[in-house]
Amino acid sequence: MGPLPASIYWRRRLVVLVALAVVAALVIWLLTGSGDGGGQGQKKTSQAAPVQSITPGASPSGSAITSRPGGTGGGAAAAGGTGASGGDVSLSTGGTGSGSSDGTGSTAGGTDGSAAGGTGSGGGTGGGQPPTNTPDVMALPACAASQVSLELASGLNSYTVKVKPRFSLTVRNTSGTGCRVDLGRTASTLTVTASNGERVWSSGDCPANRQATWVQLAAGAGLTENFTWSRNRSKPQCASADGTSAGAGNYLVQADLAGPAGGPVSARTSIRLED
Repeated sequence: MGPLPASIYWRRRLVVLVALAVVAALVIWLLTGSGDGGGQGQKKTSQAAPVQSITPGASPSGSAITSRPGGTGGGAAAAGGTGASGGDVSLSTGGTGSGSSDGTGSTAGGTDGSAAGGTGSGGGTGGGQPPTNTPDVMALPACAASQVSLELASGLNSYTVKVKPRFSLTVRNTSGTGCRVDLGRTASTLTVTASNGERVWSSGDCPANRQATWVQLAAGAGLTENFTWSRNRSKPQCASADGTSAGAGNYLVQADLAGPAGGPVSARTSIRLED
């Protein structure tokens, strides 16, 4: 057989070159794909799980508090009287003070379980003690949850070891008609919870006076209560609690009111205790 035409040889060379190019491209693609996959795997394993924390300030829904300092609003009110489980409570008319930095509160207690208003360093001064459980007060209709708004605030975002935390709770009638609300210490409470979920203290755990404390909320008017927590621990029904004071850390503070129709209602804030 004689020699083949030159065009045949060129075609064979072209086929070989194309096959080599395809093989080379396949090898490069495999190497590049494996490298990216490994990098993505390393990136995925290096990502840490998110950490929840409580920081002093207002509270959205959920256990973690991440917003700026300040109290939250809701339809609620607070208890009245002097607490017997590591805290004091004072009730006054009109004032909105958030408490003094030294944590001391003026509580001139009455037989009805309420007390004269104190003065807060946050700029608001408590008024006189409002009438409680009088015939005029009891003749009013009970407030509904939709009629009242609540503001809960701490005197400070952070408290040093010698300063008692103090909280201001203002209840306001946002409706156009007057009503009455029970601010007794079993009807409304303040509860402190640690960042790990441990319930530390509540003003309603062991109150000396469990009677109802009905007060009038005139249309557009408000009442303010100042709570002082001595950092003690407490348990419901006056049960024995750990005698040690609450340690350093972040704490959630929640006010709950069980009385208004359509309740219960609540509001939250948070603080930090320093070493």
